[in-house]
Amino acid sequence: MQKIFELAKEHKITLKELSGQGLSSTYLSKIKRGHNFFKEKHIPLLVGSFNRVFHERKTDKIMTIDELSKLIFFTPQEELDKLVNKSLIDKSIYFKEKQEEIELFGREKEVYSLKYRYIIAKYNQKMGKKDDALKIYHDLLNNFPCSNLFYSILIEIIRLEKFELTHDIYLKYKKQIDIAPYKTKTLLAYNTGVNLLRTKKWSKAISCFEIVINIQEVTKHFYHSFTNLGICYKNLGKYEKAIEFFKKGVSDPTNYKQLKICYVNILSCAKEMKYEPLMINTLKKLETTLKHLKGENIYQTYWNIGKIYLHLKDRVKAVEAFEKEISFEINLHNTSFSIEKHLDSIKHLVILYGKRPLKQEKLIKHIQQIEFKYLSSEFIISILKYYFNNNMEYEASLLIKNINL
Repeated sequence: MQKIFELAKEHKITLKELSGQGLSSTYLSKIKRGHNFFKEKHIPLLVGSFNRVFHERKTDKIMTIDELSKLIFFTPQEELDKLVNKSLIDKSIYFKEKQEEIELFGREKEVYSLKYRYIIAKYNQKMGKKDDALKIYHDLLNNFPCSNLFYSILIEIIRLEKFELTHDIYLKYKKQIDIAPYKTKTLLAYNTGVNLLRTKKWSKAISCFEIVINIQEVTKHFYHSFTNLGICYKNLGKYEKAIEFFKKGVSDPTNYKQLKICYVNILSCAKEMKYEPLMINTLKKLETTLKHLKGENIYQTYWNIGKIYLHLKDRVKAVEAFEKEISFEINLHNTSFSIEKHLDSIKHLVILYGKRPLKQEKLIKHIQQIEFKYLSSEFIISILKYYFNNNMEYEASLLIKNINL
């Protein structure tokens, strides 16, 4: 099909010159871009346009219908591509009937559409059919490694595949990744690093995040990589190096969300180092930062503060922190919320309140508001054990009554 436009370009003929009655330049432009398709009835019109231009320019060239038809006829692969493109325009590609038509055409003509397979895989991914999508992606990658969709497919596989498999996949295609455009290269390295981090492969994750921070261009995950490097080094027991990377993870000193994450991470290192001056200094910075943040950004943060104050043996400040933690609305749909840390704050408050009936009753009422399925047996037993060991039978019976044990 494009050969017609190549011929026009060769003879320096514009789309406007080819247009005429029944065939506008706009329509020709849409055909050229693949938004419309050439019809058989247009052949005589186009032949007439070519010959008119040749005549006006006084050239000996004459176009015949047979000659033009040969340029228009599609190969089986072009026919399949045309079928796929048309079904994308009208969105019929997402219907079973059209998919069966495309599959049948491909089998009969022995042609294959990478674009079609990729779109179906993306659709399966969108619909939550992860395994179906991965099957197609792997088939494309294994059978068509040099396709122009290679990097797009590899990115999706790294995103979807089991965490423990992604590093092996990354290493398998490392030669191609090393020569990829820098944005693609960093995205693949970052996503692989995150999966290694999730599987606690700290040393291997470090090598991936180092690729991201060593690229000259600052990419989307540049600053996140510093924070992730801090997490890796912290888990390897290299706390001073971890703190160094946590600080570099803050791109903007007025970005309070980033500062909050940075200070919480530094606090966890300071605690492991048993370095109280750093704990106290970082706590002050964190508490100042929290005044600028809304509640949704500080789930678990006051739990962390409470734990640090307990370590510093400041019971009053610990109580304030844990009370603040459980004051936030329980939101299990928010990835930042942790029901485990919410319940842990309650357990700490039970002990910190001690024999203060009104405070204990308030806590029990709070527990009553939490869905029973989230109240683990360990959580309930630990509180009851504390009550019985401290001769607080009334509070124990009240807890048992209120949660219908």
